[in-house]
Amino acid sequence: MKNEPVLVPVSPQTGQPIELAVESIQPNPHQPRKQIDEAKVAELAASLKSTGVIQPIVVRKRGDGYELIAGERRWRAAKFANMTTIPAIIRDVNSFEQAQMALVENIQREDLNPLDRAQSYRALIDQLGLTQAELANRLGEDRSSVANYLRLLDLSDPVRQMLRDEQLTLGHAKLLAGIDDTVEQERLAHLVESQDLSVRNLERLIAAGPVETATPDKSPTSPGTPSAHIQDLERSLARQLGMRVQLKTSAKKGHGKLIVHYASLDQFDGLLARLGISAD
Repeated sequence: MKNEPVLVPVSPQTGQPIELAVESIQPNPHQPRKQIDEAKVAELAASLKSTGVIQPIVVRKRGDGYELIAGERRWRAAKFANMTTIPAIIRDVNSFEQAQMALVENIQREDLNPLDRAQSYRALIDQLGLTQAELANRLGEDRSSVANYLRLLDLSDPVRQMLRDEQLTLGHAKLLAGIDDTVEQERLAHLVESQDLSVRNLERLIAAGPVETATPDKSPTSPGTPSAHIQDLERSLARQLGMRVQLKTSAKKGHGKLIVHYASLDQFDGLLARLGISAD
């Protein structure tokens, strides 16, 4: 069972919110969230103009000013709304505690992009020389959960972007991260998006194996290596059908075989339905 995230005990410089100049505060360099939705910041700014900042941000002293720990969107919204001050609680923390608190806050909000979470885990591991188990213990997470998120960093850049754009779910991404071949990763990712494949169907498709390069019939008159055009057709058919496809050419012009591999009866029934054939 997953443990509840636990914040690091800190020694507050003051337990009460105080008003700080908005311009005296710098963003958190360890902010897990790599992309800020400017439209949501603008919406929040409009709300702050009418209600004010209800929940203080959290900062730490840094040089002549302050550095954010938590509440970056509130701070950005305050700047957008041209507010001069913002309520803040000052904490006396080190860089790791700052990064950890920011990460835990975003995890508890449950809207942190999985890749941002994975990159934050990796940064903490690299900076502090922690094992996955040690990081999990510090964050109150299961080690397997940390490991699964870190695997997302094995995805190719195009597949990562599809995850960021919510064209793939976390479940899809975890399965794709287990595939070493980035070309195959991307092929399957586009299949998920174009065919609206469930995680279970993707799992079946992966179990069926990658699309095989077309091989000619083993006969004396069989042609040699298939053309790039034939291979492109294989890939296009596989993307459209969501199944593994082989095209085998014959020595006789215009003849050959089209082989469709299905991984379950559900896939087979789906293929029949596409062809307008009843399985009854």
